[in-house]
Parts: sequence; structure tokens; C-alpha cells
Amino acid sequence: MKETEDKQAIAELLKNNNPPSFEQTALILSSVQELEKEFQNVVGKAFSFEVKDDEVPKGARRTLEAIRLRRALLSGIRSIPDEILRKVFEFVVLDGDGDHDATCLRRLCSVSHRWRQAAIGNCLLWTQPDPIHIYKANEARIRRYSQRLKLYLDRSGALPLTFTLIVHASAWKLGTANAAILEIVQTLVSHCHRWQEAMFRVPLLFYREKMSSIRGHVPLLSSLRIDTDFHGDDAPDDGAFKIHCFADAPNLRKVVYDTRYAINNQFDNGLAIVHFDFPWSQLEELTADAQGDNAYANLLESQPLELHTLEYMSHTIGELPTTIPLTLPKLGVLKLTVIDVPRDLLAHLSTLTLPSLKHLEIRGFSTPEVPFDRILALIRRSGCSLERLCLNTSNGSQSSFSKILTLSPDIAELYISAPGADILEALILDPSSPAPVLPKLKILSIRNTDVDGVSRILDAAALSSMIKSRTEGFVKDAPHGITQALEEVNFLWDDAEMLHLQISLLETPEAENSLDRVPPALEELASRARTTLTTDFTPWGHPRRTYINLRHHIRMHKFMLELENIDLRKQNSRILVQKSIPYLLSRLRQGGGGRVPGDHIFRFRSRAGNLCKKWKPFLIRDAQPYVWSHIGEGTASIRWILDSSLEDPSLKDEEIWEILTGNETRARAISWY
Repeated sequence: MKETEDKQAIAELLKNNNPPSFEQTALILSSVQELEKEFQNVVGKAFSFEVKDDEVPKGARRTLEAIRLRRALLSGIRSIPDEILRKVFEFVVLDGDGDHDATCLRRLCSVSHRWRQAAIGNCLLWTQPDPIHIYKANEARIRRYSQRLKLYLDRSGALPLTFTLIVHASAWKLGTANAAILEIVQTLVSHCHRWQEAMFRVPLLFYREKMSSIRGHVPLLSSLRIDTDFHGDDAPDDGAFKIHCFADAPNLRKVVYDTRYAINNQFDNGLAIVHFDFPWSQLEELTADAQGDNAYANLLESQPLELHTLEYMSHTIGELPTTIPLTLPKLGVLKLTVIDVPRDLLAHLSTLTLPSLKHLEIRGFSTPEVPFDRILALIRRSGCSLERLCLNTSNGSQSSFSKILTLSPDIAELYISAPGADILEALILDPSSPAPVLPKLKILSIRNTDVDGVSRILDAAALSSMIKSRTEGFVKDAPHGITQALEEVNFLWDDAEMLHLQISLLETPEAENSLDRVPPALEELASRARTTLTTDFTPWGHPRRTYINLRHHIRMHKFMLELENIDLRKQNSRILVQKSIPYLLSRLRQGGGGRVPGDHIFRFRSRAGNLCKKWKPFLIRDAQPYVWSHIGEGTASIRWILDSSLEDPSLKDEEIWEILTGNETRARAISWY
């Protein structure tokens, strides 16, 4: 009788995750006690969860499984109060940044009726509907999006919402599912009073025609991101999109928008401007990428005292405030990039005082350039201490440049453009000096642009001296925090050939002083390989005739045989990295099928992958004390493999390999272009 009741209780509990009743608990505990006595008699020791199956005689394994099953049914997780269970679900569904995992939520709701009710009862779990991404006019799919959205809205109660709505212009213009799309938009608009964080990528006419009613009804909206399709919108008849639906948002603090390429045939029809109206004076962060609007001027004229980040990139910019002095006490990041630089930019900079500024970038691709003395005056007037500085200009004296460096000892990342020998020499570090130049510099980026169509190289001796002063002679017992070894130098050249000439000039003195000199034959092959891999093996840009030219394919095959015959066991492989061969082979290996001439016969892509595997240990072996990394035709970096005697650990082999092949991905505080 007791055994039958025990089996019935177990069968009932296995159907769900509900806690056992008092009667079931007492019955199972009694059964567990008897089973554990039986286990101890057979095995000779007490039951423990640490007992492994192979440690138990076969005759006692069924008893062991029976004990484990009953112990699991008595687990405390079944008896957790609903309010605690809901809190646990929050940690599961929402990560440390508050981002929502819809898959986890669906799984929790599928475990049991009790768990489902606990999840449904926690409104916080339903405040972030799945992103709605409409890229095709598939009405059935769009209706499912709409149903899921309504489910989240119902279950989230009255809590603030975070959502993403993406409607591609092509899906809207097709017109076959517009009614379903509008249903989603209208559903969201009806809950606009609950919007907290919103991301839109919809046709611009939506803001004027479908969402105009939200103006003044978004009291909780704090973060807004607006994106647009590439050439997805037609130019308006009046030449400008003026959008005011977000103008009255009392809690809006962060705005990110990108409308640069929104208008179809932008340049054929003249500049069609997209103007968004925001509550400028209360913004704390603005990131804008526009074809040309008045957002920058509107923002500064409103004097937003809480603004801490301003990133503005535009083809053109409206009239700038140049007369009234402006102090932004909390602005820490200012990135201003304007392709067509206005003439009043210099006068505008003279009006700014930014005491909290840490990150400054001012770039332009037309005259007038911002001279060093204007940057120096801004730093002096603000009394700020920069940590990141982008000087996309070579207009100024070495004296002004040195004063900028003296006033900014905390700079860890510096971007300079076409520096002369005097500028490079000003960056030379003397660790023994009581006031060393930029003692915390970690990353240096050098942009070298063509001047009047002519490519130039930098003074190799000055560049080498500067780099050596910041990478050699740092010992373990040096005073902590006084000087920082340079970790990375980036070279950004308009002309790839001039970049490789610059690399050769940098490496030649090192090779002459090295015991592992590169054999002339290997150096010649590496130089030829760079040209051949770039022209013949690139997965794009080939004339159609090259795909049927068998003689050309055979020449490519013979060239690959030359690379495959290289023996790096007793040779220094650095020349291959300097010439970007690992990067080019990796790019070839990753290329799509049918794009490389002759690949269907000679398997060039798979052979490139095999070469990378074959060379990998030798390339990593020779990556001391630094390694070259190529990311594109005119872009290269030097990364130092830090010595184990320094505080920071060395890079791992896989990290070095990602650098060697140009596959490293990481966010950069100062963008390269």
C-alpha cells in the first residue's frame, strides 16, 4: 500500500513543477530513508550526491537512481515563493545592461503552469517587445509581429516600454502589406505615453503623417535612435523634411540619428535636408550623422548645460554661432566632422569654453583647416586636460603643437595628420625628464593624405626615433604611473604603395641590425606576392575574360606553388607580415565561391587557408617584440607584444593571429576616417 502511494505521488509530481503537499513530502521522505538504509547495507557507506555510478555495485544502482529522483522532487526550487521566482526570472531574462532575452522568457513560460503564471505576473519581463523587423511585404509575418507586440503590451501593464521598429522602404513602397504595417505603427502610437527607449528605422514620411499625434504625449521618452534606409526616401516637394513629433519630450536626454543618405538621388536633385526638432536645451548626449542640417547650431544656441557628449558629422553645416561666448560645463566628448567646412568655424571655436573636455576631434576635408593655435587657445581657455585628441590638420607650428602636448599630459590616444619631422620630434619621450611629453600615450594614429594629388612619405628617421623612445627601455621597476609604453601605432595612407614604402623605410634599419636577416629571395617573393595577391586573387573587379583564360589560371597556380614551397622553419617570417601576405591570404580564403578566377580548378581559396594554417606557428613565433597588422590597402598597424616583465600580460597566440590576419575587431574611441 505504501509503495503504491509512493509511486502515485512521484508520478503526480513529475507532471509539473509544483511543490509537493505535506502528505507527499512525508511519504517521499519516509521512502528516501528506507532506500538510503538499503543503499548503505549494500554499498557499505552512506548515500551522497558526490557518489559516482562506477563506484556503486550494479545491484545498488537502481536504489541510487531512486534516491536521486526522490531527492530532486523534494528540491527547494519547487517551493520557492512566487515573488522570489519572479525576481529570479528578472535576472534570467534581463542582463546586466537591462537588455531583454525573448528566448529565455519563452522557455520559462514553457516549463510549467506555475512558472508561466509567475512570468506573466511580472510585468517587468514584458516591457521590451521583440524587435520588429519588416524587410519584406509578407503580411502573414507582419500579422504575427502585431500579435506578439499586443501580447507584450498587455502583459507589461503600465510600465515604460523599450522597443525597436524597422520598416524597410522597399516593403512600404510595394504597398501590399501596408495595412498590417500601419496596424503595428498605430498600436505603438496608442501607447506612446509609455515609450522610454525607442529605435526607429522607418520611412521619413511616417514621422510627419503617421506619428505626428505623439507630439506632447511622450513624457517618459529618454532615449531615441533614428536610422534610415540607404536612398529609401524620395525628396519632398519643398526640399526639406521638417519633423517636429519629438519636439515636446520633457524627459528626452539621449538622441542618435543618421539621415545622411536617406534621400534617393540626393546629389542629382540637390541637397534635400532632413530637420528634426528636439528639446535641445535638455539633451545630455547627441550623436548625429546628417547630410546637412541645423542641429549643431540649434543645440549650442540652446546652451544645454547638462550636455556631456556631442558627436556631429555632416556634409555641410548651417551658420554657426560666432559672437556669444558659450560655456558647456559638462561636455566631455566633442567630435565635429564636416566635409565642407564653413568659413566661420574658426570664429565659432573661439567662443567655446569646455572645462570638462576629455575627448576632442575636429575634422574637415576642405579649407579652412583648424590651426594648432586655435586648439591651443581652446585648451587654455577651458583649463581642461584631454585624454583623447584628434588633430586632423598639419596647419601650425611645432611650438604650438608642443604647447598643446604640455597642457595635455593625460592624453592616451592621439591622432595626427601628415606630421613633419619637427612634429614627430616633439613627440619623442624622455622617461627621465621631470615633465615627459605625453607620458600616458598608448595609441598613436597617423593620417597621411595626398597633397595636390601627390603622395608623400614621412621622415623615417624622426618617426623611428619617436617610436623607439616610447617602446624601448621600459623596465619592470620603473616608477608606476610615470610613463606608459606605446602599445599601438596606426598608419592611414591614401596611397597603399607609399604606405609599403614607409614600412620598408622603417624596417630597413631594424633588418640591418638583426641577426635574422631576410634572405633576398624571400624578400623578392614577398614583394611580388603582395602585388599578385592584390591584383589576381582579389574576389572582385576582374574582367570577364580572366575567368576563362586558362593560361592565366596556370600562372596563378604556379605562383601559389611558390608560396607553398616556402619553408619557414629556419627563416624569419616577418617580411611576409610586413608585406601583408597573411592578411591577403586570409581575405582570399574568406572570399565567396566563383569570384576568384581559376578557383574551381585549382582551389585557390582552400589552398590559401591551408597556407595560413601551415605558417601560423612560425608567424606567431616571430611576432616579437611587435607585429604588423594590415586591415586594408592603405591601412596598417604596429602592435607591441608586451614583455612579460611589464605589468600587462602578453597577448595570447590566438589574439596575435587575429592581428596578423587583419581579423581583429574592437571598438575604437577615435575612428580612423
